[in-house]
Amino acid sequence: MNKRQSGHASVGRSNFKRCAVATLILAVAGMTGSTWTGLAWAQTNVKRVGILSLFGRSDDATWDRLWMQPLHRKLAAQGWAEGKNVVFEYRTAQGDPSQFSKAAKELVDLGVDVIMAESAPATRAAFTATRTIPIVAIDLTTDPISEGYIESYGQPGGNLTGVFLDAPEFAGKWFELLNEIIPHLSRVAVLWDPAPGSAHLRAVRSVAGSLNVKVQVLEVRKAADFGAAFSAITEGTQAVIILPSPTTYWQNPRLAELGLKHRLPATSMALEFAAAGGAIAYGPDRRTFVDRLAVLVAKILEGTKPAELPVERPTKVQLIVNLKTTKKLGIHVPQSILLRADEVIE
Repeated sequence: MNKRQSGHASVGRSNFKRCAVATLILAVAGMTGSTWTGLAWAQTNVKRVGILSLFGRSDDATWDRLWMQPLHRKLAAQGWAEGKNVVFEYRTAQGDPSQFSKAAKELVDLGVDVIMAESAPATRAAFTATRTIPIVAIDLTTDPISEGYIESYGQPGGNLTGVFLDAPEFAGKWFELLNEIIPHLSRVAVLWDPAPGSAHLRAVRSVAGSLNVKVQVLEVRKAADFGAAFSAITEGTQAVIILPSPTTYWQNPRLAELGLKHRLPATSMALEFAAAGGAIAYGPDRRTFVDRLAVLVAKILEGTKPAELPVERPTKVQLIVNLKTTKKLGIHVPQSILLRADEVIE
């Protein structure tokens, strides 16, 4: 073979290789095109739900059991399963409500599809951080209209919806129950966490004034404050009212223990307080909140705007009496209360 023939052969082999490579690339592209399309579809259809809470799943086993696990199950039942088409981004205040603003900003920066805000301070932080990302809130201490979160319960009109309970009338019920178990009630201590606001505190002061009952307000901002607060209760105090907040809610066993230690009957909006050893609990059943929150989150993930989802209010209220605790405190619970109770713990 001469040089010219050799050159032609080399060029031919080179062209053949290039054609073969090009054909292979086209073939691979043709075979995997649907796969890449599927991956792109999956990536764009995986939604991210931001969870803004006081604690994280690894921080508090009770919080995880009562809130996150049921929420995941309810969302999965509606077609939104973790690892399939939804991812949860947890951001917590690590037990300090003052850290909610930072945590909310992180969720906004992540560009989550919806933020679920648990508690009044979490709701406030989320609403301050964004007016565009949908927010589903659970807030049992705020009037969402006067706070500027929504235009009306039926038509929120903005980026926030959820479950709210601005119900200072609970104060009247707490005093009514305490009056029935403590004759001549005249002095009550009130544990108040400023983070959720002062609506319930104003209501308690108002009712106490009408009944000529003296009130000692004890400010608590974290669980570490509880012991000192109980120790500061004035001599002659006959009972304790624990105002709702995320800090007090997740410390029911500790608060019940302190009530027994200081020989004081206590009442709370948290039904779990009585189950943990507190004397009396009167308030809404929080277990139903998880279902409603999951429904609202699912609707938003499916494309419904929060402005079109009416804000809900709890409708089921329960009274739970812990007779074991009241007996230890030497308190007689009248039959009239026991007959009205949804549950009596003996």
